Parts: sequence; structure tokens; C-alpha cells
Amino acid sequence: MKQNLTIQKPISPFRLTLTVILLVSLLYPVFFAYIDKTFSVRIISRELLFTVVRLTGIALLIHGTILLNNYVFKNFKPVGLRYVVEIILILFLTYWFLFGFVKYIEQPLVNGNPADPNLWTFRRYIGLYMLGTIFIYTFLSGLNIYQVARQKEAQAEQLEREFAQVRLQALKSQVNPHFLFNSLSVLSSLVHVNAELSDQFIQHLAKAYRYILEQKEAELVSLDEELGFLDAYFFLLQIRFDQKIRLEKTIAAGTGDLLLPPLTLQLLVENAVKHNRMSAQEPLVINVSAAGNTLQVENNIQQREQAESSTGIGLENIRKRYAMLTDRKPTVHHTDRFRVQVPLLKPKR
Repeated sequence: MKQNLTIQKPISPFRLTLTVILLVSLLYPVFFAYIDKTFSVRIISRELLFTVVRLTGIALLIHGTILLNNYVFKNFKPVGLRYVVEIILILFLTYWFLFGFVKYIEQPLVNGNPADPNLWTFRRYIGLYMLGTIFIYTFLSGLNIYQVARQKEAQAEQLEREFAQVRLQALKSQVNPHFLFNSLSVLSSLVHVNAELSDQFIQHLAKAYRYILEQKEAELVSLDEELGFLDAYFFLLQIRFDQKIRLEKTIAAGTGDLLLPPLTLQLLVENAVKHNRMSAQEPLVINVSAAGNTLQVENNIQQREQAESSTGIGLENIRKRYAMLTDRKPTVHHTDRFRVQVPLLKPKR
């Protein structure tokens, strides 16, 4: 494909949040100590531990609520409602978490009743932690939006890749029945005329069709493999057209390992046969050449007065397959000779 799908390892929102919590936990005890004028090392140490536990618990509540809503609202379009539900649920859970924490953990450890809602210290405590809750929620929600967007992007790339694979298989399947139909039509005529030649025809047909089956799942094959298939395929054409058709090959050294979509040569040769008349006096001459990173198939133009009906395969099939494999495009030149140039691709190391 043009580009391999790469999905980066997703960011862990909770891990980043814990880092922020540790930083904030250093500020809260000092802030409370400043308000209460209690700069005792014992109290500050205790509050440092409590702050880490409180904020971590709040972060767990927020993270769990976001994950739950990711599941509940994944196909729900009015996303604004999602955030209203989240913040109400999170503030409700946070209040009762903090109330339970001070009542059942702090109260046994300190004098007085800090869980009394009528006390200023409790209201201040709740207010400051609610602000922290909103901050953590904003932070985690932003990371969640980013992560969901990345997941959707990765899913879109995956769907595009799978769709391209389906289209590629559909394009390949167009070639096989057409090739087999033409070959069997020739064989049905030949078998009653020359048994020995029929046997050679069957052997070359088997070799050619075996290649088609072996390359069914391949996106690219080497030029050497494609030329080997072309030899077997062209033998079948010469049985059909005798001396009316000739093949010339000029392959530069070092190009045999370069890649192209399988059956490209068959389609190009078949295209030349389909649109040109031929005779022993005026044969159709097809020249296949490869140099640099380009393969060229060229033939003399002897336009048929009445061309064979098109199956919609040919050049359009080649263009579409290359479009799914590379940005380089096949080119067609129609002057005194008909010339098609297709890219040869380098193997991935």
C-alpha cells in the first residue's frame, strides 16, 4: 500500500494525571498550613499523604466516569449532554468521597469533627477540592478527546486499508475469468486439429494459470517473475495467431528484481491484441522493455475497423491497482505507436 498503517502507543491519561497530582499534592498542604497558621512538620507530612490519597481517589472517579461515558455515549450525537452528565456525576461522587474520607479516615486521626458540613473548615476543604476536581476533569477530558480522535483516525486508516484490499482483490478477480475463457476457447478449437500442439498448449496454460493462482494474494511481484509468466502467456497467443504476432523484449540489467502488480504485462499485451488487426504480412509487433525504474510496452498501431468489445479491464485496471500501491502513475502515449509506461517499484528492505 502507499503507506503502512502505524498506530502510535496511546497516551495513558491516568499516568499523566498522577504526575500532576504529585505536583499539586506539594502545594495543597502548604496552602492549608498557611491559612491555618500550622506549620508543623507532622501536620504538613500528614496532609501531604492525605492529599495524594484524596486526589488519586478523585482522579480514579473521574477516569472511571469518562470511560463509562465513552461506552454509553459512543454513538450518541448530542455530545454536549455527555459533559453535563459527567460533571454533575463527578461532583456528586467527589462530594461523598471527600465526606467519607474525612469522617472515616481523618476523624479517627485528628481531634474534632471535620466532616460537619456546618463548619467553615469543612466548606473550605470541600470548595478547594472541588476546584481541584474541575481541574483534573478538564485535564483528563482533554486527553480523552485527543485519544478518541487518534483512535478514530487509526480506525479510519484501517478501514481505508481494508477497503483498498477488497478493491484490489476485485480487480484481480476481473483478470482470471477473462484469461481462462479466452484460453479454453482456443483449446477447444485446437484439440481437434493437432493433438501434440494441444498438449503443449495445455502445459503452458497450466503454467500460466498456476502463476495466476500463486500470485492471487500478492500485491507486487518481481519483473523476472512477470516476464516468466509472459513467456507462457505469449506461447498461448502464438498458437492462436501464429505468425501474425511477435514479441520483442529488451530488459536492462538490474531491473529483474524491481516490482510491479501481477498480471500487468498480460493486460498490456492483451490490450494491444484487442485493439489492433494483424496478419502474416503486417504482424502486430509488441516490444517490452525495462530500464531504470520504468517498464514500457509498445506496439505498432493497426487499428481494427471493428474493435473487440471491451470488458472494462485493461488500462483502467492497471491504473487503479497502481493508485493503491504508489503515487507514481502509469502513462499512455498514442502517436505513431501506442506506448504504455508503468512504474517499477523498489523492494522494501
